[in-house]
Amino acid sequence: MSAKMTWKSGSTGGTNSSKASTLFGLDEDSKSKILVYRYRSGSKALEITTQHDLCKELDSDPNLPFMRVTKKKIPRGNSRLDVLTEDLLMPDDLEKCKHKPTLKSSLANVGLPSSAYWQRLLFDQYPELYIVSRSIQPTPESSLNNSPESSQHVSPAHTFPHEVANHNTTH
Repeated sequence: MSAKMTWKSGSTGGTNSSKASTLFGLDEDSKSKILVYRYRSGSKALEITTQHDLCKELDSDPNLPFMRVTKKKIPRGNSRLDVLTEDLLMPDDLEKCKHKPTLKSSLANVGLPSSAYWQRLLFDQYPELYIVSRSIQPTPESSLNNSPESSQHVSPAHTFPHEVANHNTTH
């Protein structure tokens, strides 16, 4: 079977017409195990799933138009992996932003589950990490408010709870 991405014809959404597979180059029929990292999901561990199950899940997500799935090679023998800003970008976006200095910034350092680590080391399984994240639209508003860089900065006004001044107290 060819690893090329094929465009599905028709819009009736049959069992073999995964939108996620078309958008992200996933193999909706693959039952081979993959490692998935969900950026900013709150999950503390990598997930072991299949491309088939990932496609099913993404297809049912109402936020699919705002999602992206990228892949990062896992060097054999590594038990941890840095996820960089550039790892979240689709190839077209990466080309547009290739001169940005923050592309090499580390966003996360994730550890492989021990079973995946040993299977990677001994049997060359899990060659890639699948990274699921929300896309960032390159508009001025979103680049100011929703970029990974700006969301990590907290202003003093948001650090402390707001206290309502009670002006009826005696001085």
